[in-house]
Amino acid sequence: MDRKRFIKTSVLALSGFYFLYSDIFQAAQFPHIVTEETIEAPIIIIGSGYGGAVSALRLCEAGKKVILLEMGLHWEKAGIPYSNLLKPGKSSAWLKKKTIAPFMNIFSLTPFTGTLDRLEFDNISIWVGRGVGGGSLVNGGMAVTPKESYFREVFPDLDSEKFYNHYFPLVREELKVNVIDEQFLKDCPYYKFTRVGEEEAHKAGFKTIRVPNVYDFKYMEKEYRNEVPRSALNTEVIYGNNYGKNSLDKTYLKKALETGNLEILDLHKADHIQLNDDKSYTVTTQHINTSGQVLAHKTFHCKKLILSAGTMGTLQLLLKSNTINNLPIDEKVGKNWGNNGNFMTGRNWVRPLSGGTGSKQSTIPVGGIDNWEDPEHAFFTEIAPLPMGMDVATALYLLINRVDKKGEVTFDKTNQALQLNWNESHTAKMKENAKYFVRKMNNANGGTRSHFLFNNGFGADICYHPLGGCVLGEATDAFGKLKGHENLYVLDGSLIPGTIGVNPFVTITAIAEYCIEHLINQNEFT
Repeated sequence: MDRKRFIKTSVLALSGFYFLYSDIFQAAQFPHIVTEETIEAPIIIIGSGYGGAVSALRLCEAGKKVILLEMGLHWEKAGIPYSNLLKPGKSSAWLKKKTIAPFMNIFSLTPFTGTLDRLEFDNISIWVGRGVGGGSLVNGGMAVTPKESYFREVFPDLDSEKFYNHYFPLVREELKVNVIDEQFLKDCPYYKFTRVGEEEAHKAGFKTIRVPNVYDFKYMEKEYRNEVPRSALNTEVIYGNNYGKNSLDKTYLKKALETGNLEILDLHKADHIQLNDDKSYTVTTQHINTSGQVLAHKTFHCKKLILSAGTMGTLQLLLKSNTINNLPIDEKVGKNWGNNGNFMTGRNWVRPLSGGTGSKQSTIPVGGIDNWEDPEHAFFTEIAPLPMGMDVATALYLLINRVDKKGEVTFDKTNQALQLNWNESHTAKMKENAKYFVRKMNNANGGTRSHFLFNNGFGADICYHPLGGCVLGEATDAFGKLKGHENLYVLDGSLIPGTIGVNPFVTITAIAEYCIEHLINQNEFT
């Protein structure tokens, strides 16, 4: 891609020499040069998750030249394999000395720019993906479309009929969503945990549903027959899948790169944004190596800027930039934040005399419990895998609830960090639902609350689905343009007001398609 680069300063520091190998910088014991560059680009997207990938593809298809900045590694280009849950390696954590998955954190690590990061706040931990493809690299791939009635409740100003007839089918096709074969599910020993979970739910009076996924189930059937390398059946998921999973780097981003109009710059960490007098933007970034050390300070100038850094990344950029650069932001930025009702729980002593939940488990969930229509205890529950390499007779569940009380994200100037107003009062109703669910399951099937997994059996502090803080039609206009700006757009999960009732990435993708279609049609990027 044609770009102007100006190397303004050569030597900034001496701390070790870095050489380039497969686009990964490794440290060696020689002096090195940290450069400073200024790069001109018409359109910049920050973040390669669902909103960024959609925006990149549609802009590139429209003939626009786009630079996409991603703080994580381009794993496919680097040629580094993902690691599995039982043998964590380079991909298992973002610059940590120890694994950070929700369970079994007993493994020591050499700090590396891995796929999984954990953001710590006073009353909640938020797990996010790092790398080209964002959260699609580390999630369980559950491609769930929300109930139309709840979608209308959350987004009363959107045309729900058009979403359910056009945008949701579009994104399911682009994301390569498919459903497991029922006979394979019945026969495969790696899905005993699902069969047990569904049988026990039925016995307790709950309704179950089959959950679609972006993992290629035809590939999984070949895995099971040992015809291809194993991935989901080899405890791969939260640190990335080497095979089978249609993450964004294999769908939207691959198609965008094939246009020749997209350049992806990985290991580029955006730090803050400045609004210029001509209404263009300056983005200050750090180009890092895989050990997290700075290789170059880069300043990008662009006319159009799209923030798709994920809910927490986008809020970090906006709130920090407002604090240090007086970047104009609407008063509603940071408001209406929620955890999508995430609340984890589990049950011990699940059929211990009949093989429990299985010693071998697929990492890809395919079953859910739908209790959304219950006026007193409305929730959707993922029947989650717990692949620990042995039968622990334990069932794991992720409940997704309404978020009746929203939180707020702010920026602490002293500590230069996000602050999240979120405590037990925000999750009180979620805990009631979890108690109701576990009690009903145990009364019908036996078992006990899982103190093995969580303190007192409840994981109120676990969040996989941060949403909101830059809500569509509140902090932005009706199509994601940030209020008070002419050339700055937000297209990611922060547009959703804290809750959508199911795993959110299908909805995030559909809203991004809706917004970018309108913006392109209105000649916003000319």
